[in-house]
Amino acid sequence: MKPRMLFLTTLLPFPLDNGGKIKTYNTIEALSRNYDIDLICYINKKEDLVYVENIKSIVKDIQVVQKNVIRSTSLKNFVFDYFKSLISVYPYSINKFYTSELKNKIINKLKEEDYDYIYIDHLPMMVYQHLFSKNKLVLDQHNVESLIFKRLIETESNFIKKALGLLEFIKLKRFEIKSLQLAQQIICLSENDKEVFKGFGIKEEKLNVIPIHLKLNKKYEYQKKEKDKLKILFLGSMSWYPNQNGIRWFMENVWVNLNQNDYEMYIVGSNPPSNIQKYHNGQNVFVTGYVDDVDEYIRQCDVSVVPLFVGSGQRVKIIESFAKGLPVISTSIGAEGLVYEKNKSIIIADNAKQFIDSLNMLKKDTNKLIELSENGKKLFCKYYSFENLPHKLTYVLNKLDLEDDLVEKK
Repeated sequence: MKPRMLFLTTLLPFPLDNGGKIKTYNTIEALSRNYDIDLICYINKKEDLVYVENIKSIVKDIQVVQKNVIRSTSLKNFVFDYFKSLISVYPYSINKFYTSELKNKIINKLKEEDYDYIYIDHLPMMVYQHLFSKNKLVLDQHNVESLIFKRLIETESNFIKKALGLLEFIKLKRFEIKSLQLAQQIICLSENDKEVFKGFGIKEEKLNVIPIHLKLNKKYEYQKKEKDKLKILFLGSMSWYPNQNGIRWFMENVWVNLNQNDYEMYIVGSNPPSNIQKYHNGQNVFVTGYVDDVDEYIRQCDVSVVPLFVGSGQRVKIIESFAKGLPVISTSIGAEGLVYEKNKSIIIADNAKQFIDSLNMLKKDTNKLIELSENGKKLFCKYYSFENLPHKLTYVLNKLDLEDDLVEKK
């Protein structure tokens, strides 16, 4: 009989339309090889219930609560949740995930089952940490959430937003440190994140670096698409602010300074707000919104751009591009936490001129595109392939068992 695990995550990890969902789904699938998993999570709208069937094959039981938690999809819900957070010890980004309905589902599952492990996926679900005091608890940190917010404040020019952001940051950092202290084992995505957590006072023996791993179901071969045009892809959910910030910067500082006859731009990702939809012209800039299959655009494009200046953790979009042989140009922050060889497996550009020069160079040099593609695929196979994930996760959970044995012996 497999050990039992209760797995909590923010949103149902299907469809696989953003980096967080992709990482979560692959984590659950990898764990399901050795553990029986009960999953509790939110769905953003009732229509998402149809996707529950896509998860049932990798979990024993799944329970969902409907709540609009994606800020960009409902101004009304955002305003309500934000003002509630102002009188709470929790910041908005955490407090919006607390509901009595989901809390009761957790309590009932804990009464029904004697779980061997509690797996908290995403920091916000630690808002229920008080329910798990007697359980073996793993916290999977997709990012350093307070670091993202710190960088966000640093880029904000509006005084009122900056002041409100500072309040959010203080509450978020306090919550993050407390959650890290409570968790018995922590998974972080990179050595960078690990060092930040150590700076928070977290003991090194609790910190485990497991990067994002992806599963490929087919082979990908790179080919330059058109002789006279370079097709550029920006891939990412537009409900995540760093993506909005990055693509706006790119369009207003890089795109406008490129020869428009030489390039096409594809902005692919769910929930694009109006200030991103405005870039769509149907001629050489295409804002697609949600798409069923991102592979259609990965096959169609020559290079992926990741112009991120806010964020932490790892970018699934870069690992996916490595896996599928799509060359990448990224900022240093966008590529933070990844293993790479600069200008061999990825091009790093941290300002508009470097992006423009890199794109103009790649337009003329098909051999460089092929070199980037091949080296990226080699990196993926070595560091980020799904086949390496199950035993890495089992190693972390075995550390919990060892700690438990040592406590009993004492």
